[in-house]
Amino acid sequence: MSGNAEDVAKVLNDKAQKMGFTTNKVELNDVSMTDFAKMKNVAIVTSTTGEGDLPTNGEDFWDDLNASSKELQNLNYSVCALGDRSHDIFCGAGKKVDEKLIQLKANKVLDRQECDGDDSGSDEWGNSFLEKIKSLQ
Repeated sequence: MSGNAEDVAKVLNDKAQKMGFTTNKVELNDVSMTDFAKMKNVAIVTSTTGEGDLPTNGEDFWDDLNASSKELQNLNYSVCALGDRSHDIFCGAGKKVDEKLIQLKANKVLDRQECDGDDSGSDEWGNSFLEKIKSLQ
């Protein structure tokens, strides 16, 4: 909601394109579960709001993902979670998404990155994610 997650996603998208990847950077709410199930490589960047919730532009995605039981074995993914340790639930949105994707048998190619108060660590996470995806092709 403050734009930090969007900034992290933009930097990652730009790097991916420079490496020759075909990308599609979208807000979470613009991703249907039908489309999501067809995706192969996904980097999810989300901030946390309220009591460990996804921001407004990710609420619908989370509701649909949380209700889904469709296995996602063909999905390679990693999550970058932005949060603030001063809150009771640190990086709750990213943790929820990551845990649900594990439950749906998606292939976590890189451990979740948790950023505290800013986007520190997101750049290294993005570089590692892209290298991992590149090695899988």
